[in-house]
Amino acid sequence: MNVLTEAITYAQLSSKEKSPMPWAAVGELMTEVAGEVADGLFIHPFMTERYLREVTLPALERGFAKSGRDRSTFQISYSGMVVTGDSDQARRAASTAIRKQLAFYGSTPAYKGVLELHGWHDLQPQLNELSRSSEWDAMTDLISDDVLDTFSVVAPVGEVARRGADRFGDIIDRFSIYSTEHIERADVRTIVDALRVP
Repeated sequence: MNVLTEAITYAQLSSKEKSPMPWAAVGELMTEVAGEVADGLFIHPFMTERYLREVTLPALERGFAKSGRDRSTFQISYSGMVVTGDSDQARRAASTAIRKQLAFYGSTPAYKGVLELHGWHDLQPQLNELSRSSEWDAMTDLISDDVLDTFSVVAPVGEVARRGADRFGDIIDRFSIYSTEHIERADVRTIVDALRVP
């Protein structure tokens, strides 16, 4: 909330100049509308490279076509999940934290399309059912290594930026780390510095 408050001032809101207006979307229809009328897209952290390439980008292109625009004036930002650490203990803690987050998001019916694209049709209903009885640990246990690797950049600290760029560099314009609470501060600094484009 503080970031938003600091980023949008009264002067900006009252200015006659058009301020950039990015949208957040996961589903195809909302993403298409974003491509038609918005200036950018915030990609939800519960996202995979495959979903971005096969669902999100085509939906954006349909939106661009409707409005006569193209990708050159549109910014895509992605806050991706990262599992890293300099010790086994740190990597286990990061893995557990991200598995919990994936289980929580995966329980949401609105996001089941991302799971279904990967063939995990039964995972969302299972997570949803467990969430209704607050069985958070059981939900976390359902997030396999394959699911974790598909949704997250899992790498040693020194390789996170490169692996993230390899997966998403030609798709997105801005990358940030989703939730850094489970990553050591110095490691976050190392990753951020490596992500900066000169």
